[in-house]
Amino acid sequence: MARTVSTPWPTEARTVFFDNVASRDTLGRAVASGRIRRLAPRLYSADLLSDPDELVVTNRWQIVGRILPGAVITDRSAAQNGSVTEGALFVASQGTRKVVRLPGMEIRIRPGGPLGEPFEDLPWPSGLRMSSPARTLVDNLAISRGRGGRISRTLSLEELEDWLARKAIVWGPERTARLRGEAIALADATGAAERVERLNRLFEQLAGRVPPRPGAGRLLQAFAAGRAWDDGRVEMFNRLARGLAEYQDPDVPDWLPAGPEAEGLPFFESYFSNYIEGTVFSVAEARRIIDTQRLPASRPADGHDILGTYRCVADIVGRRATYTDPEELLDHLCERHRMIMAGRPEMGPGQWKKAPNQVGAYLFVDPELAEGTLRRGFELAASVPAGFRRAMYVMVVVAEVHPFTDGNGRVARVMMNAELSASDAARIVIPSVYRNEYVAGLRRTSLAGGVDVSALVRVMGFAWRWTAAMPWEDPAATEGQLEATNALHDPDDAQLGGVRLELP
Repeated sequence: MARTVSTPWPTEARTVFFDNVASRDTLGRAVASGRIRRLAPRLYSADLLSDPDELVVTNRWQIVGRILPGAVITDRSAAQNGSVTEGALFVASQGTRKVVRLPGMEIRIRPGGPLGEPFEDLPWPSGLRMSSPARTLVDNLAISRGRGGRISRTLSLEELEDWLARKAIVWGPERTARLRGEAIALADATGAAERVERLNRLFEQLAGRVPPRPGAGRLLQAFAAGRAWDDGRVEMFNRLARGLAEYQDPDVPDWLPAGPEAEGLPFFESYFSNYIEGTVFSVAEARRIIDTQRLPASRPADGHDILGTYRCVADIVGRRATYTDPEELLDHLCERHRMIMAGRPEMGPGQWKKAPNQVGAYLFVDPELAEGTLRRGFELAASVPAGFRRAMYVMVVVAEVHPFTDGNGRVARVMMNAELSASDAARIVIPSVYRNEYVAGLRRTSLAGGVDVSALVRVMGFAWRWTAAMPWEDPAATEGQLEATNALHDPDDAQLGGVRLELP
């Protein structure tokens, strides 16, 4: 039986260790035999495959805690949650100002250390401390300049203004006011009283009581004007826009031509768009609502959902209307929602939501940030190629923000199809049998933060091909293909029975 050879150091991927685990001779032989490698003086790893820069950055708390016990993450690094920015990590520690250079990271050290009560810093891994928000704010008001092309120790004023606005968005007015008091008290107590005037001006600008200075941070300006946005979602939209612009799938064409104008397409677009949101009628019942323009007495609001959506997608001009100006696109979105949800006045047709909304544990954008987040998202739409890709982008932006109390999915698909029609491309209908695939594609995109668009493109590309191949201009042929392609099946029953959507 083979003996297991133990080693005094960790051998897992992406781990590091120091020279105190074994003698110098033992470490030297291990390096010479290729079992470990030396990353820096006194620092080693048994991971021979990972990039040295990645190893150091991943294990930075362990490394800093060993080199500088009790050090405090400060300045720019504190404002950025301890991230390594342009290869630099800023800390304060007892001793002189110096720089420790490692693969992938410079530790830039200034004299200082932890603060005691009532200004205590936050606990951090490996015995380190993280500057409190008040200390982060006061420290970053110190002016610094990067030399030799290196990043500055402290944030620029514009960056600091936006950092404060992000805190205010997350914390709300009460906690933000407390930060102001804590920062002023800390500045007075630590010999930085000259920063108090600038602190007060920052908070006055944030509250909108004094106008933002020229060139102020964009998020601070938006917050002061009541037009702030969800920064995390905007970052997601940036990734989504890049991903959609670059992603290639051989099964998804760049363009599918729109078929001849036919009554069948807008009817089934409205029918299925409501069905997958839970407004369920038989095809005959829905057809009767459209043909007679009369709502069922027992379900008038549901009937108006069908009728309102149909009016949106049957409108020859409105169904292809889209705009490059974000303000016009916002107005158009509200107008489309107002038309769809006109039968449910309690849901605020065309009005932004007043309360948070979510699906399961997944939270959508806060009501106070919905309009601003949409605006920023729509600003990025022009960077995505027109047609299918931009249609996907606009749909995800609306779905991710969920700006209305109800009807978000329907209006997101209306906006998606407007982008397709504006490019003279086929529209997309999501038949009932395909609901679960559609929801899964959106959900995967959300959970991946916009990084992975493959599921979305694959799912929506298949629905696009299905829609383009359907004979909407011939009612009898449409009826036959709906049956043949399994389009009318209930999604849950279909999933249990292994039934799936087929191409005509």
